[in-house]
Amino acid sequence: GRFFHLDEIRDALNDRFFQGGVRASIGWGRAPGRRRRKSIRLGVYDHQTREIRIHPALDHPEVPRYFVEFIVFHEMLHQLFPSGAHDGRRVHHPRAFRDRERAFQHYQAALRWERDNLKLLLGRSA
Repeated sequence: GRFFHLDEIRDALNDRFFQGGVRASIGWGRAPGRRRRKSIRLGVYDHQTREIRIHPALDHPEVPRYFVEFIVFHEMLHQLFPSGAHDGRRVHHPRAFRDRERAFQHYQAALRWERDNLKLLLGRSA
């Protein structure tokens, strides 16, 4: 990326939170099309390929590093907590996932930044 180096972020988080146990490649997603969006998927983890893709709208100087780190951390958690079925429904973020996610140092600040800046991110994703 121009502003954030995802390999470096992944490696630091892997050492700090996962004892080096998360094995996943990481990179920026493709630039989105030109149409206006109402939602944005900031990151995705593919279990089959063990790949994390981060939305390119986050590679910008207005986005705080802790927010990019939070999105990478969230996607890394998916390797430990695969999606599954619960009461006949698909569950992407089970309770154990959410509990572990709160361990991120800037958890509340990241949620607040996302809420306060969603329009900014959506504008970049068009």
